[in-house]
Amino acid sequence: MPFLTVDDGCEIYYETEGSGQALVFASGFMGVTKIWREQFAEFSKEYQCIAWDNRGAGRSDKPLPRVAYGIERHRDDLHAVLTKLGVERAVIIGHSFGANTACLYCLKYPKGTAGIVFVNSYATGQHIIQAGNTYDVIKNAVKTKESRVNFYMSVGLSKEVAMESAYWPLYAVLGNAESFLEFDVTQRLSQIKCPTLIIHGDRDVVCPLEPSATYLRDNLSNVTYEVFKGVNHCSMTEEPRKFNQVLAKFLKEKIRW
Repeated sequence: MPFLTVDDGCEIYYETEGSGQALVFASGFMGVTKIWREQFAEFSKEYQCIAWDNRGAGRSDKPLPRVAYGIERHRDDLHAVLTKLGVERAVIIGHSFGANTACLYCLKYPKGTAGIVFVNSYATGQHIIQAGNTYDVIKNAVKTKESRVNFYMSVGLSKEVAMESAYWPLYAVLGNAESFLEFDVTQRLSQIKCPTLIIHGDRDVVCPLEPSATYLRDNLSNVTYEVFKGVNHCSMTEEPRKFNQVLAKFLKEKIRW
């Protein structure tokens, strides 16, 4: 079975499909591989597609205490998965705080990062907080299984995918929530030199287009910028065909393996 025990003893579930150059799909607060089904189906025809369930979600462990979470931990889990698979260089496609993971990975392993795709993401948790999504608001939104499912549906996920969250303990959900709100890479964006693609929905209720996506656009170099009209927080599931087309074009035109 595709499980890996990382350095702190946490077991991480991962999936890989296809062969060729590596595309890594990094999930955010909905931290399961299932959100990338449409992308795996399309891109595994030409690339090696890799995804994992974040610690605290899906089939991966839900460790205690709070220190077991954090974007640095997700970065290290990603590195462990890629090391296990023998992948030395990849494009990382990160949804929401999954792109936080991608940033920290690129900053630590620049030669291993061929490109980053920011999917409905942001450079600092302050952009989320300024939109009214404070820790207390998020905590209230996910405190029961029913409210948690409803929250994930409200940001653009199907009921089938949102129901996954009912299996996760609240402490794990909140550990990841604290992590993405505390994240701030604003002072280091200029160090990211690889090609980047920003895909963002103009109706994103978690991290609104302005300032989340526009800040990234204005502070990254070598950037391609795409706004999906009428799309909320989950561009890859709400508009999978368009998402796949934009991603395919970026890979062909911008990435130098």
